[in-house]
Amino acid sequence: MFNLIKSRKIWYIVSILSIVVAVFAIIFFGLRVGVDYTGGTILDIKSSNTDFVNIIESKLTEQGITSFQIKPSGNELFTIKTKALSNEEKNKLVASIQSVAPDATESSFDSIGPTVGKDLTNKSILAVIVASLAIILFISFSFRRIPKPLSSWKFGVLAVAALAHDLLIVTGFVAILGHFFIWMEVDALFITALLTIMGFSVHDTIVIYDRLRENFIRNRHKSIEQVAEESVNQTMARSINTSLVTIIVLLSLLLLGGTPIRYFVLVLMFGIFIGTYSSIFVAAPLVVSWHKNLDSNR
Repeated sequence: MFNLIKSRKIWYIVSILSIVVAVFAIIFFGLRVGVDYTGGTILDIKSSNTDFVNIIESKLTEQGITSFQIKPSGNELFTIKTKALSNEEKNKLVASIQSVAPDATESSFDSIGPTVGKDLTNKSILAVIVASLAIILFISFSFRRIPKPLSSWKFGVLAVAALAHDLLIVTGFVAILGHFFIWMEVDALFITALLTIMGFSVHDTIVIYDRLRENFIRNRHKSIEQVAEESVNQTMARSINTSLVTIIVLLSLLLLGGTPIRYFVLVLMFGIFIGTYSSIFVAAPLVVSWHKNLDSNR
């Protein structure tokens, strides 16, 4: 049996260092926010030219557009996301591209206003907050019959604390990638990835907490640390295997799937890895630490 709970200070240090790196990346690198949130222009152009991405980049730069993103969307289609462009600016850009790539054709042109972007930002933040509160309420209700001195609402709060740990580290990961690669940006898919990661992570956490509750009821004579140690060891293989299978499936999507979803899949893979780690090495140890601190203060 692994002494994971006994070594919890090591996992706390690993998590704290990871969070520090994530916060550093978010503050100093920032997030490359997409037009979904800031407002701007989305232009789809089709061309069979093998050097089409470089052509688009050079023409955007010639027009003084320095903040942009180009994504191949399959079937020789390329999506350009940039600041808000007028119809005249868009036509000038398309004509400039066609002067080098004559087969280039405009497929669609959409503008997202800053009001729409702000509304989407508020809804995204609200979605994460509502999901967190719902998790606390659900776990508190499900664990309402847990014997004293354990408390059901503490399980809910600590599960959300582990989720906050996951989301912060994943956001830092995206900030680092966005600093070095222009294709990594925060858009609606990023929020979808965060909510999906929350689901996977809390699922693993609830499985461990449920086993801890069952073992605590059956073994009242044992300390919370011993019960948590047994519970984590009993569920660890299941959690790792489930996450590993999911990551293998996502890896196939990353390698073989379409370009538009690859960065979403990459974020999801990293998030599931972090979520599995936090469920085993953070969520369960936090219950033990909180309980032991309460005992020491009595």
